[in-house]
Amino acid sequence: MILLFSALLVTGCRPSGAADPWQHRDFEPLPPEQNLLNPGRGFYTADIDLLHPDEDGYSAVRKRGYTLAYAYSTWLPADRDLTKDELATLQRGFDLVRKSGFKLILRFRYSSKGDAEWDRIKHHLKQLAPLIKRNTDVIAVLQAGFLGRWGEWHCWQATGPCHDGADEKKYVLDRLLAALAEAGTEGPPLAIRYPPDKARYLGDIDFSNHNRVPPPPQPLTGFGNGAGPRTRIAHHNDCFLSGADDVGTYPDNPPERIAQWRKFTYAENEFLVFGGETCRDEDPDDPARSRGKRALREMEQAHVDYLNAGYHRGMLEHWRNDGIYEEVAARLGYRLVLERAEWMRPQAGEAWQLRLTLRNDGFSRLKRRYNLVAVLQGAGGTAERPLGFDLRELAAGARMTFASGNLAGLPTGRWRLGVAVRDPAPALARRAEYGIRFANDLDYDGVNWLGILEVR
Repeated sequence: MILLFSALLVTGCRPSGAADPWQHRDFEPLPPEQNLLNPGRGFYTADIDLLHPDEDGYSAVRKRGYTLAYAYSTWLPADRDLTKDELATLQRGFDLVRKSGFKLILRFRYSSKGDAEWDRIKHHLKQLAPLIKRNTDVIAVLQAGFLGRWGEWHCWQATGPCHDGADEKKYVLDRLLAALAEAGTEGPPLAIRYPPDKARYLGDIDFSNHNRVPPPPQPLTGFGNGAGPRTRIAHHNDCFLSGADDVGTYPDNPPERIAQWRKFTYAENEFLVFGGETCRDEDPDDPARSRGKRALREMEQAHVDYLNAGYHRGMLEHWRNDGIYEEVAARLGYRLVLERAEWMRPQAGEAWQLRLTLRNDGFSRLKRRYNLVAVLQGAGGTAERPLGFDLRELAAGARMTFASGNLAGLPTGRWRLGVAVRDPAPALARRAEYGIRFANDLDYDGVNWLGILEVR
């Protein structure tokens, strides 16, 4: 009798022959070497000049296969303040970036021979802060800049003024963080060239001995709320894979410091935007490190989001010869593959649910919180349902299923169902160029179209 009663309970939950309330669709991935023009990741071009904006050149960035551009040729005048016309021209450059559908890796700097007098730098920071605040939506990452040759915060062979003291660096970081603050937790990060400089700014190590001390005992372990400088200051490396200490990136006295600082920085990079460029044709201390499968493994460990497509040409040519260049291009940053979508067949007006199973084939994870929305097109128009998924949770190499809560009901009919992954900036949220496309052969127009939702 107990067994019979149990059987009646089971069959009572779903009568024999009842339709499964869930519909699902499995998806094939795109070829693994097929690069996607997704925002905030990939190889970048370095031929944009904000002080001499060229509309044709800007509009060609995406056509050439880039969603990121570094304004390499934007040199600040070391001997005078910026004029009103120059400030207006800079704003025009930002406007063209926005119009053209890409984002900037932004670093303000002086010549390759040094920087400027300290009072000039401070005044330039004051002049440029309003521009930074106004244009955070099209800044992917703001590199600290201003100090040292190329704005890299070092004085190697500098022939002009070169400021690299703790006071100057703190002043620059304070002003740039304040300029980014209005964008809130979803704004762009501030990146520093040398990891000890972040630790020193946060008070984790002593300035006077920063080239000898080990890294702090605990790297960043999550995204946090994005409000404090520890979660807002990222790293960039302009000599990645280019020597044992990556040409001074990591302290080397004693030699074991190199591995300690590299491990610390790579751990932080899991949650912070990271990239830069290579600066030699190979690692002279360990040539195999910068070649083939070992280079791929280190990019995975470093969680690399972006790299220069034009430098160093020798190393890039090695990657082509080794047969890894296309894989690097496709895997920089995140690569979100949709494996399965499941959605309910609701009655008219009833709440319904959506589940997405995704894997991440990239070197890194998504490091900004994008807004996910279910988009439905039917005879009566278009409806949207916020999903609340946080795709940052999907680590590189991982697979996750994201499940919605109850979504508001819909009228009877057939609804085309899709998912939009939208930039958090209101001005860009409806722009397809700034949305994220899944690495699948789906119709995409700012929405990843999945299938048909039947509402009875």
